[in-house]
Amino acid sequence: MNKYPAAFTDRMRAHFGADYEAFIAALDEPPVTSVRTHLSKFHLEATTLPLGDRIPWSAYGFYLSSRPSFTFDPSFHAGAYYVQESSSMFLEQALKATGILDNSIRVLDMCAAPGGKSTHILSLINQESVLVSNEVIAGRNRILRQNLARWGHANSIVTQNKAEDFAGLGETFDIIVVDAPCSGEGLFRKDKAAIGQWSEANVTMCAERQENILQHIIQCLKPGGYLVYSTCTYEDVENLAQVRRLVNDGGFDSIAIPNAGSFQPQLTIVSTGGCLGYSFYPHRTSGEGFFLSLLRKKGEWQETITPPARIADKTIQDIRPQLDNFISAPEHFLAIKHQNIYNILPARFWQAYRSLSGLYIRNAGICTGEVKGKDLIPAHELSLALDMRPDFPSIDIDHPGAIAFLKGETVSVITDHKGWVAIRHNGLNLGFAKALPNRINSYFPKEWRILKSQP
Repeated sequence: MNKYPAAFTDRMRAHFGADYEAFIAALDEPPVTSVRTHLSKFHLEATTLPLGDRIPWSAYGFYLSSRPSFTFDPSFHAGAYYVQESSSMFLEQALKATGILDNSIRVLDMCAAPGGKSTHILSLINQESVLVSNEVIAGRNRILRQNLARWGHANSIVTQNKAEDFAGLGETFDIIVVDAPCSGEGLFRKDKAAIGQWSEANVTMCAERQENILQHIIQCLKPGGYLVYSTCTYEDVENLAQVRRLVNDGGFDSIAIPNAGSFQPQLTIVSTGGCLGYSFYPHRTSGEGFFLSLLRKKGEWQETITPPARIADKTIQDIRPQLDNFISAPEHFLAIKHQNIYNILPARFWQAYRSLSGLYIRNAGICTGEVKGKDLIPAHELSLALDMRPDFPSIDIDHPGAIAFLKGETVSVITDHKGWVAIRHNGLNLGFAKALPNRINSYFPKEWRILKSQP
């Protein structure tokens, strides 16, 4: 049995009452593994994942009967699924409850790394909507960009800023998701290091940080827009107390998620002072600790209709001849050049991109590559994009070959094609290679390679 800080167990005993022993016992059980699948990339008939039951509150989620080595599954690297805690997939119900997902909207995922909620949001919004994913810590921002690249959507912009940097944008976003940094009690079962990091002082510090983030970020939410606030802790001061403050200040209403009751007893509905929250506890659900609340900013919401971009984009012409070979409908994109690297972004998001010019933008749309002479040296991210041409030359390789490719090793293939090819496994792109008369040169990037040995 794990040993927990006395202050934590005292607080939880008061919180859970008669359920306390069941709660503590659940923390010593093995964690549950679950995945959320990519609608366009995941093929049920081809997967080797040990799929179990579907997750009730997500159309894309599955429990697994055992935890495989995801590192050595090529479909993971191709972005066919994301490994995510089942409880946190409840975000899907909150977003659907807003009733505006079919509109053209702008969404901000404020504390986005490592990318679970951002990739989930991209699966739920339409192609006329844009997601801004923010992560202020550089190392975590890099991981966020990798996971978003695997998901392959072009309607995504990544920033690296503090919450106060967004306050000056004005009322820009229709939905803001704040999965706030917290004391991490909900992770105790799967991350034992979190136990040693817990303290009452840390709970207080986290609550203060959460309040600071919310005070700044609500300034860029449109009237009638929605705030989804979540944590992975059980502390009231980090959960409903943050919600009550926003409601009591008069600027927000607490919103009920209509069908939440159908997920009981796995989900626990908590309320106080007219404020609602939804909690997942490890002794009641197949998942980890999680809290979520949905709020609506007072005022009348109006959809922002963005007119078609009317810009003379000369930059796209620099790569247009090469781009035609790689992606479908390149005429719908504009190009952004930074230090000889080109990104392409759907032209309809030009105004959204320009509105973020005061922020540190780390990626916009799809990283496409670098032009050298008349040749486009394609970025790895382009191979994973949903906008890649389905008829692009490709070589499908078996599982051992795919793992060798993902390790950066030499792969022996036979092909009559000369030039750029996509390396695929089970029809999913893994990356680019250049086919020469007697070999192929892998362009799988070093920073993405598998480094550990296969078990």
